[in-house]
Amino acid sequence: MIYYASHYLWHAGQNRLFRMQRIGLEASSHHFVSMEPLEEEVRQTQWLGGLVVLAPCQPEVREGESFPHFCLRVSQSVTGGEPLYAFHVMGFDLQAMDFTSRSRLVRL
Repeated sequence: MIYYASHYLWHAGQNRLFRMQRIGLEASSHHFVSMEPLEEEVRQTQWLGGLVVLAPCQPEVREGESFPHFCLRVSQSVTGGEPLYAFHVMGFDLQAMDFTSRSRLVRL
């Protein structure tokens, strides 16, 4: 297992935003396996900060699209049962809880 933690985690299958979460990914396939609240520093966990997105495929951030619109669009494409992957959103504005012109998703 590979573990990551971040300030926020958005789960496309649930269309829900979680705060301070630790996720586990299967080491060979990088499929999402588990999540739990991050209540203290945990060994073998890489801190990413910002936002991590769980989705069945790499979603695109459309120019000028707000984070709420992104969430709605991507969650509607989830059919259920498919494996989820984790994507770290680089350049996410945590204060505004929105994308910036520099935002991009990097698969973990």
